[in-house]
Amino acid sequence: MLLKAVLGTIALYLALLARSAWKQGELAQFLRALGIVVLLLGGIALVSWTWIWLDGRG
Repeated sequence: MLLKAVLGTIALYLALLARSAWKQGELAQFLRALGIVVLLLGGIALVSWTWIWLDGRG
């Protein structure tokens, strides 16, 4: 329940940011920055998962 509320709040916030960027003509820059953040978080998650997986094998 709490996770859904948090994810919903994050989605709403990102939608409002995207709307604001669109109105200011900076949607491409917003999407590029969002993509960079997603890649960085994905990289951290991959390293963490790999670390946990390798630690569990030993």
